[in-house]
Amino acid sequence: MANPLLDEYAHLNKIACETEVYLQIITPVQAIRLKTRLIGVDPNMSIILAMGSDQEWLSAKESILEGKKLIVRLVNSEQPEAYIIAFQTQVQKLMSIAGRWLVLDYPKSIQRVALRLHSRLPTYIDAMILDQETKKACCKGVLTDISINGGAFIGGPISGQVIDKKFILQVSLANEEGAQKIPVIVKNSKILSGHNQLVQYGLNIASTTEKSKSFVEHLVLHSLFNQVTTAK
Repeated sequence: MANPLLDEYAHLNKIACETEVYLQIITPVQAIRLKTRLIGVDPNMSIILAMGSDQEWLSAKESILEGKKLIVRLVNSEQPEAYIIAFQTQVQKLMSIAGRWLVLDYPKSIQRVALRLHSRLPTYIDAMILDQETKKACCKGVLTDISINGGAFIGGPISGQVIDKKFILQVSLANEEGAQKIPVIVKNSKILSGHNQLVQYGLNIASTTEKSKSFVEHLVLHSLFNQVTTAK
């Protein structure tokens, strides 16, 4: 039987240079998030990233040290094999001979999530369904899974006709200011067994492909960060 972990590493080892990379530096005070690009992967040895020169990188300079732990998330958006890889690692060394490079330890474990149209990522994110016109909350609950196409939401009953009606899905992510919003259409609903006041709603995202992709990738990155941190 094939080892699924080896398959995940195969995806990491072949990921293209210039792939978008999101870093989260682990500090006891606040989350430091940086965006960069992949220089290359040396299988079983190291991950090499470009070091940025914008204000965010300059502000984080004192936190980027050898041995510093961080979360790495690489976003491969190429279809049909779109996926996100996430792992925890630490800074191996800083290099400035051939370029400004950040060399990281090769990860001991990784997580990969597909971003295909119908691949759903289990989540547990606080969310609300808002009325499209008034922007008032129709019900509060939890987004239980998400994909590029839509997701599932569990919350209280919504009065009136809901099937094929457009609403706004609003999600609140831990350690982030503000809320993420996107229009959705309720395609189905069912009362959960043993929970008369809880309903599961099947949602379709009613937005452009780019906005849908951006919204879902943001939630996936957030969920993967929590999964990798919890695993450690």
